[in-house]
Amino acid sequence: MSIDISVIVPIYNVAAYLPRCLRSLAAQRVDAAVEFVLVDDGSSDESGRICDEFAAANGNARVIHKKNGGVSSARNAGLDAAQGTYTAFLDGDDFLHPVCVESLYGLIERYRADLAVCTMKTFQEKPDEVIRQTTGQTACFEREKALEHIAKFASMARKINCSALCFPECVLTGKLYRTEDARGQLFPVGRLFEDLATVYRFLWRAERTAWESDALYGYRTRGDSIMNQRFHEGRFDELTAIDELCDFVRENCPSVQRAADCRRFSCLCQTLLAIPPEDARYRGRAEAIFAELCRLRWRVLSDPRARMKNRGAAALTLLGERGFRRCAAARG
Repeated sequence: MSIDISVIVPIYNVAAYLPRCLRSLAAQRVDAAVEFVLVDDGSSDESGRICDEFAAANGNARVIHKKNGGVSSARNAGLDAAQGTYTAFLDGDDFLHPVCVESLYGLIERYRADLAVCTMKTFQEKPDEVIRQTTGQTACFEREKALEHIAKFASMARKINCSALCFPECVLTGKLYRTEDARGQLFPVGRLFEDLATVYRFLWRAERTAWESDALYGYRTRGDSIMNQRFHEGRFDELTAIDELCDFVRENCPSVQRAADCRRFSCLCQTLLAIPPEDARYRGRAEAIFAELCRLRWRVLSDPRARMKNRGAAALTLLGERGFRRCAAARG
C-alpha cells in the first residue's frame, strides 16, 4: 500500500514528554495512509524503549535507532526512510491536535498547494489546555509572498488580520511538505538554528503555500533551550543561517531584499545583546556585529515597511555600542 503522509519524529532524551507526543500521533484522524517514523538519536534515557513499545502497538509506526548525531542528523535519517508523498515533522516534546494532519492534508488538496501550514501555540507544563480551534480562516500565498513573510518574520496571520497565536514561519514543524522538496534540502548537521537554515528553501520550492489560523501544533518551550540561556556560542549559527538567507534572496528573489535585510538586522541585534559585554572572548565578534548594524542603519531607517522596533534599534546605534546596549536593555 502506498503511503500518503510520513510524520518524522526526531527523539533524544525526552522520555518525560514522549508519551504525550506519541499519544497525539495515535489519535490522528485522517482519511489517508499515514506512517510514523520515530528516530531515536542515541537516547540514553528510556526514549528508545518507549518508541519500541509504541511501534509494537501501532502497525504504521517504525523506529530507527541510530548513533547520536543531533536533530539535523535525525531528521535527515527520517527523510531517507520516509515513504510518504508528503512529510510532516514533530519534535518529541511537542504534540499535535487530533485533526492536525487531516487539516494540513486538506489544505493541500483544497488549494492545490505544495506546502501547508497551521498555526502553533506555545506551552510549558499544561499541554491539554493549549490547543483549541480558533477562527478557521485560511489563505494561500505564492512563493514570493511566502518567502517575504519568512524574510521579515512577519506572521501570515497578521497579513489577513487574524488575531493570532504563535506562528513562527521559520520553524520547521506545524507544516506539511512534499517529501521530494524536503529531500532536496537536507538539514545542516552540526549546526543550531537548523530550521532557519532550511525552511525558506522549502517555501521557495513550493509554488503555493496554504495556511490556516487554527492552532493545531503544541510547541513546548523549555528553560534549558539555547534561546533561554544567557549566551551560547551556538547563537552565532543563527547569523550564519540569516546570511545564507540573505544571499539566497539576493540571488533568487531580490524583490524581498529589504525584508531580508531587516530580518538580518534583527538577528544581529539579538545576538549582540546576548553577548556579555564583559566577556573578552567575544569582544571582536561583538565589535564586528555592531559595525554591521551601523552599516545597515540607514537601510532600515529608510524602509517604510520595517518594523518599528527595528527602526528604533537602528536609531539607537547612533549612540555607540555602549549606549545602544544600555538603551536597548531599558526598552526591554
